[in-house]
Amino acid sequence: MAQDYIVLNSKEENGMIAINKSVFQSITEISIDEIETASRITSSAFSKPVQIKIDKNNRLNIIVDINVKYGANVNATCELVQNKIYENVAFMTGYKPNDVTVNVLGFDI
Repeated sequence: MAQDYIVLNSKEENGMIAINKSVFQSITEISIDEIETASRITSSAFSKPVQIKIDKNNRLNIIVDINVKYGANVNATCELVQNKIYENVAFMTGYKPNDVTVNVLGFDI
């Protein structure tokens, strides 16, 4: 069974601190919205455009599906999205993702 949270510090005197996967998903969605040349894909019953995976070693892997605006440089946009997600997750939670994968599924015209 997959983990639903990342443990930031182990059990101490007052308890432990952990962050749920939904927090990382929200930060990722906000990061994509900040970039003009990229747009989020709406989630449906059959697709999840933002996938947060936590492996057994407590490492965070983020997989994102996006659309790129027509005429924009795809490579530069993907790199910008990847860097923005990494920086925002690291800044807001203090936890650095192991991997951020960006998949382009289409173009917005």
